[in-house]
Amino acid sequence: MNLTHKHLILGMTGGIAAYKVCELVRRLKDEGATVTVVMTQAAQNFVTATTLQALSGQPVLTDQWHAGGVDNAMPHIDVSRNADAILIAPASAHFIAQAAQGLASDLLTTLVLARRCPLLIAPAMNVEMWTNPATARNVQLLRGDGVQFIGPGVGDQACGECGPGRMLEPHELLEEVIAS
Repeated sequence: MNLTHKHLILGMTGGIAAYKVCELVRRLKDEGATVTVVMTQAAQNFVTATTLQALSGQPVLTDQWHAGGVDNAMPHIDVSRNADAILIAPASAHFIAQAAQGLASDLLTTLVLARRCPLLIAPAMNVEMWTNPATARNVQLLRGDGVQFIGPGVGDQACGECGPGRMLEPHELLEEVIAS
């Protein structure tokens, strides 16, 4: 996908890998994309909306009921209608489970349900969470629905363990988004 004049939604869930999203937003913009960031409440514990607004040059959406810049009370529909793709990075085990079950409890999960564009998910979680049979079932369900997974990588994790579950690096995510 040539990113020039493309509109991407970058959904962020909570996790230490959220710091990598700052560089990813910059790289997506460098490739010509317009990036709208949608953050869960948990994501805001790791990176601020102010930081991502400065990097993206766009309002950051954090709340379904108070979404600035959206003309009505339906940001989950309005925001997704102009998107060429939605990338969830980092995608927590909790988000993956919600998406697999079609649960809509916040702006990000309702937006994912209301989308018409491709959904790409970049998992980020502890090795035990990634290899848990429940997570494997949820990933399989989403893949069956046409969702594309980008990663996870294998390596050292913030918890001190090592193995699969690590979110890919920003340059790797960028390459995968361009290739999709």
